[in-house]
Amino acid sequence: MNFVVVGRRNCNFCDKAKELIRNKGATASYYSVEESGWLLDLFRKADIKTVPQIWTINGEYIGGYNQLETYMKGE
Repeated sequence: MNFVVVGRRNCNFCDKAKELIRNKGATASYYSVEESGWLLDLFRKADIKTVPQIWTINGEYIGGYNQLETYMKGE
């Protein structure tokens, strides 16, 4: 399975999310809100204040790190 992770630098939960995904044999495309002006703008408009934010590659919204852990247990 493939995931999209949106995070920022020096974010322990972002790093843990990417590690959890890799450890389950899946892949993650990573995007930083600090390096992408349109993502930061989107997050502000959607009132998203925390990272990581995680989706499946098919567009299913997972949530943050804790939700990812729960999702992966059900896999």
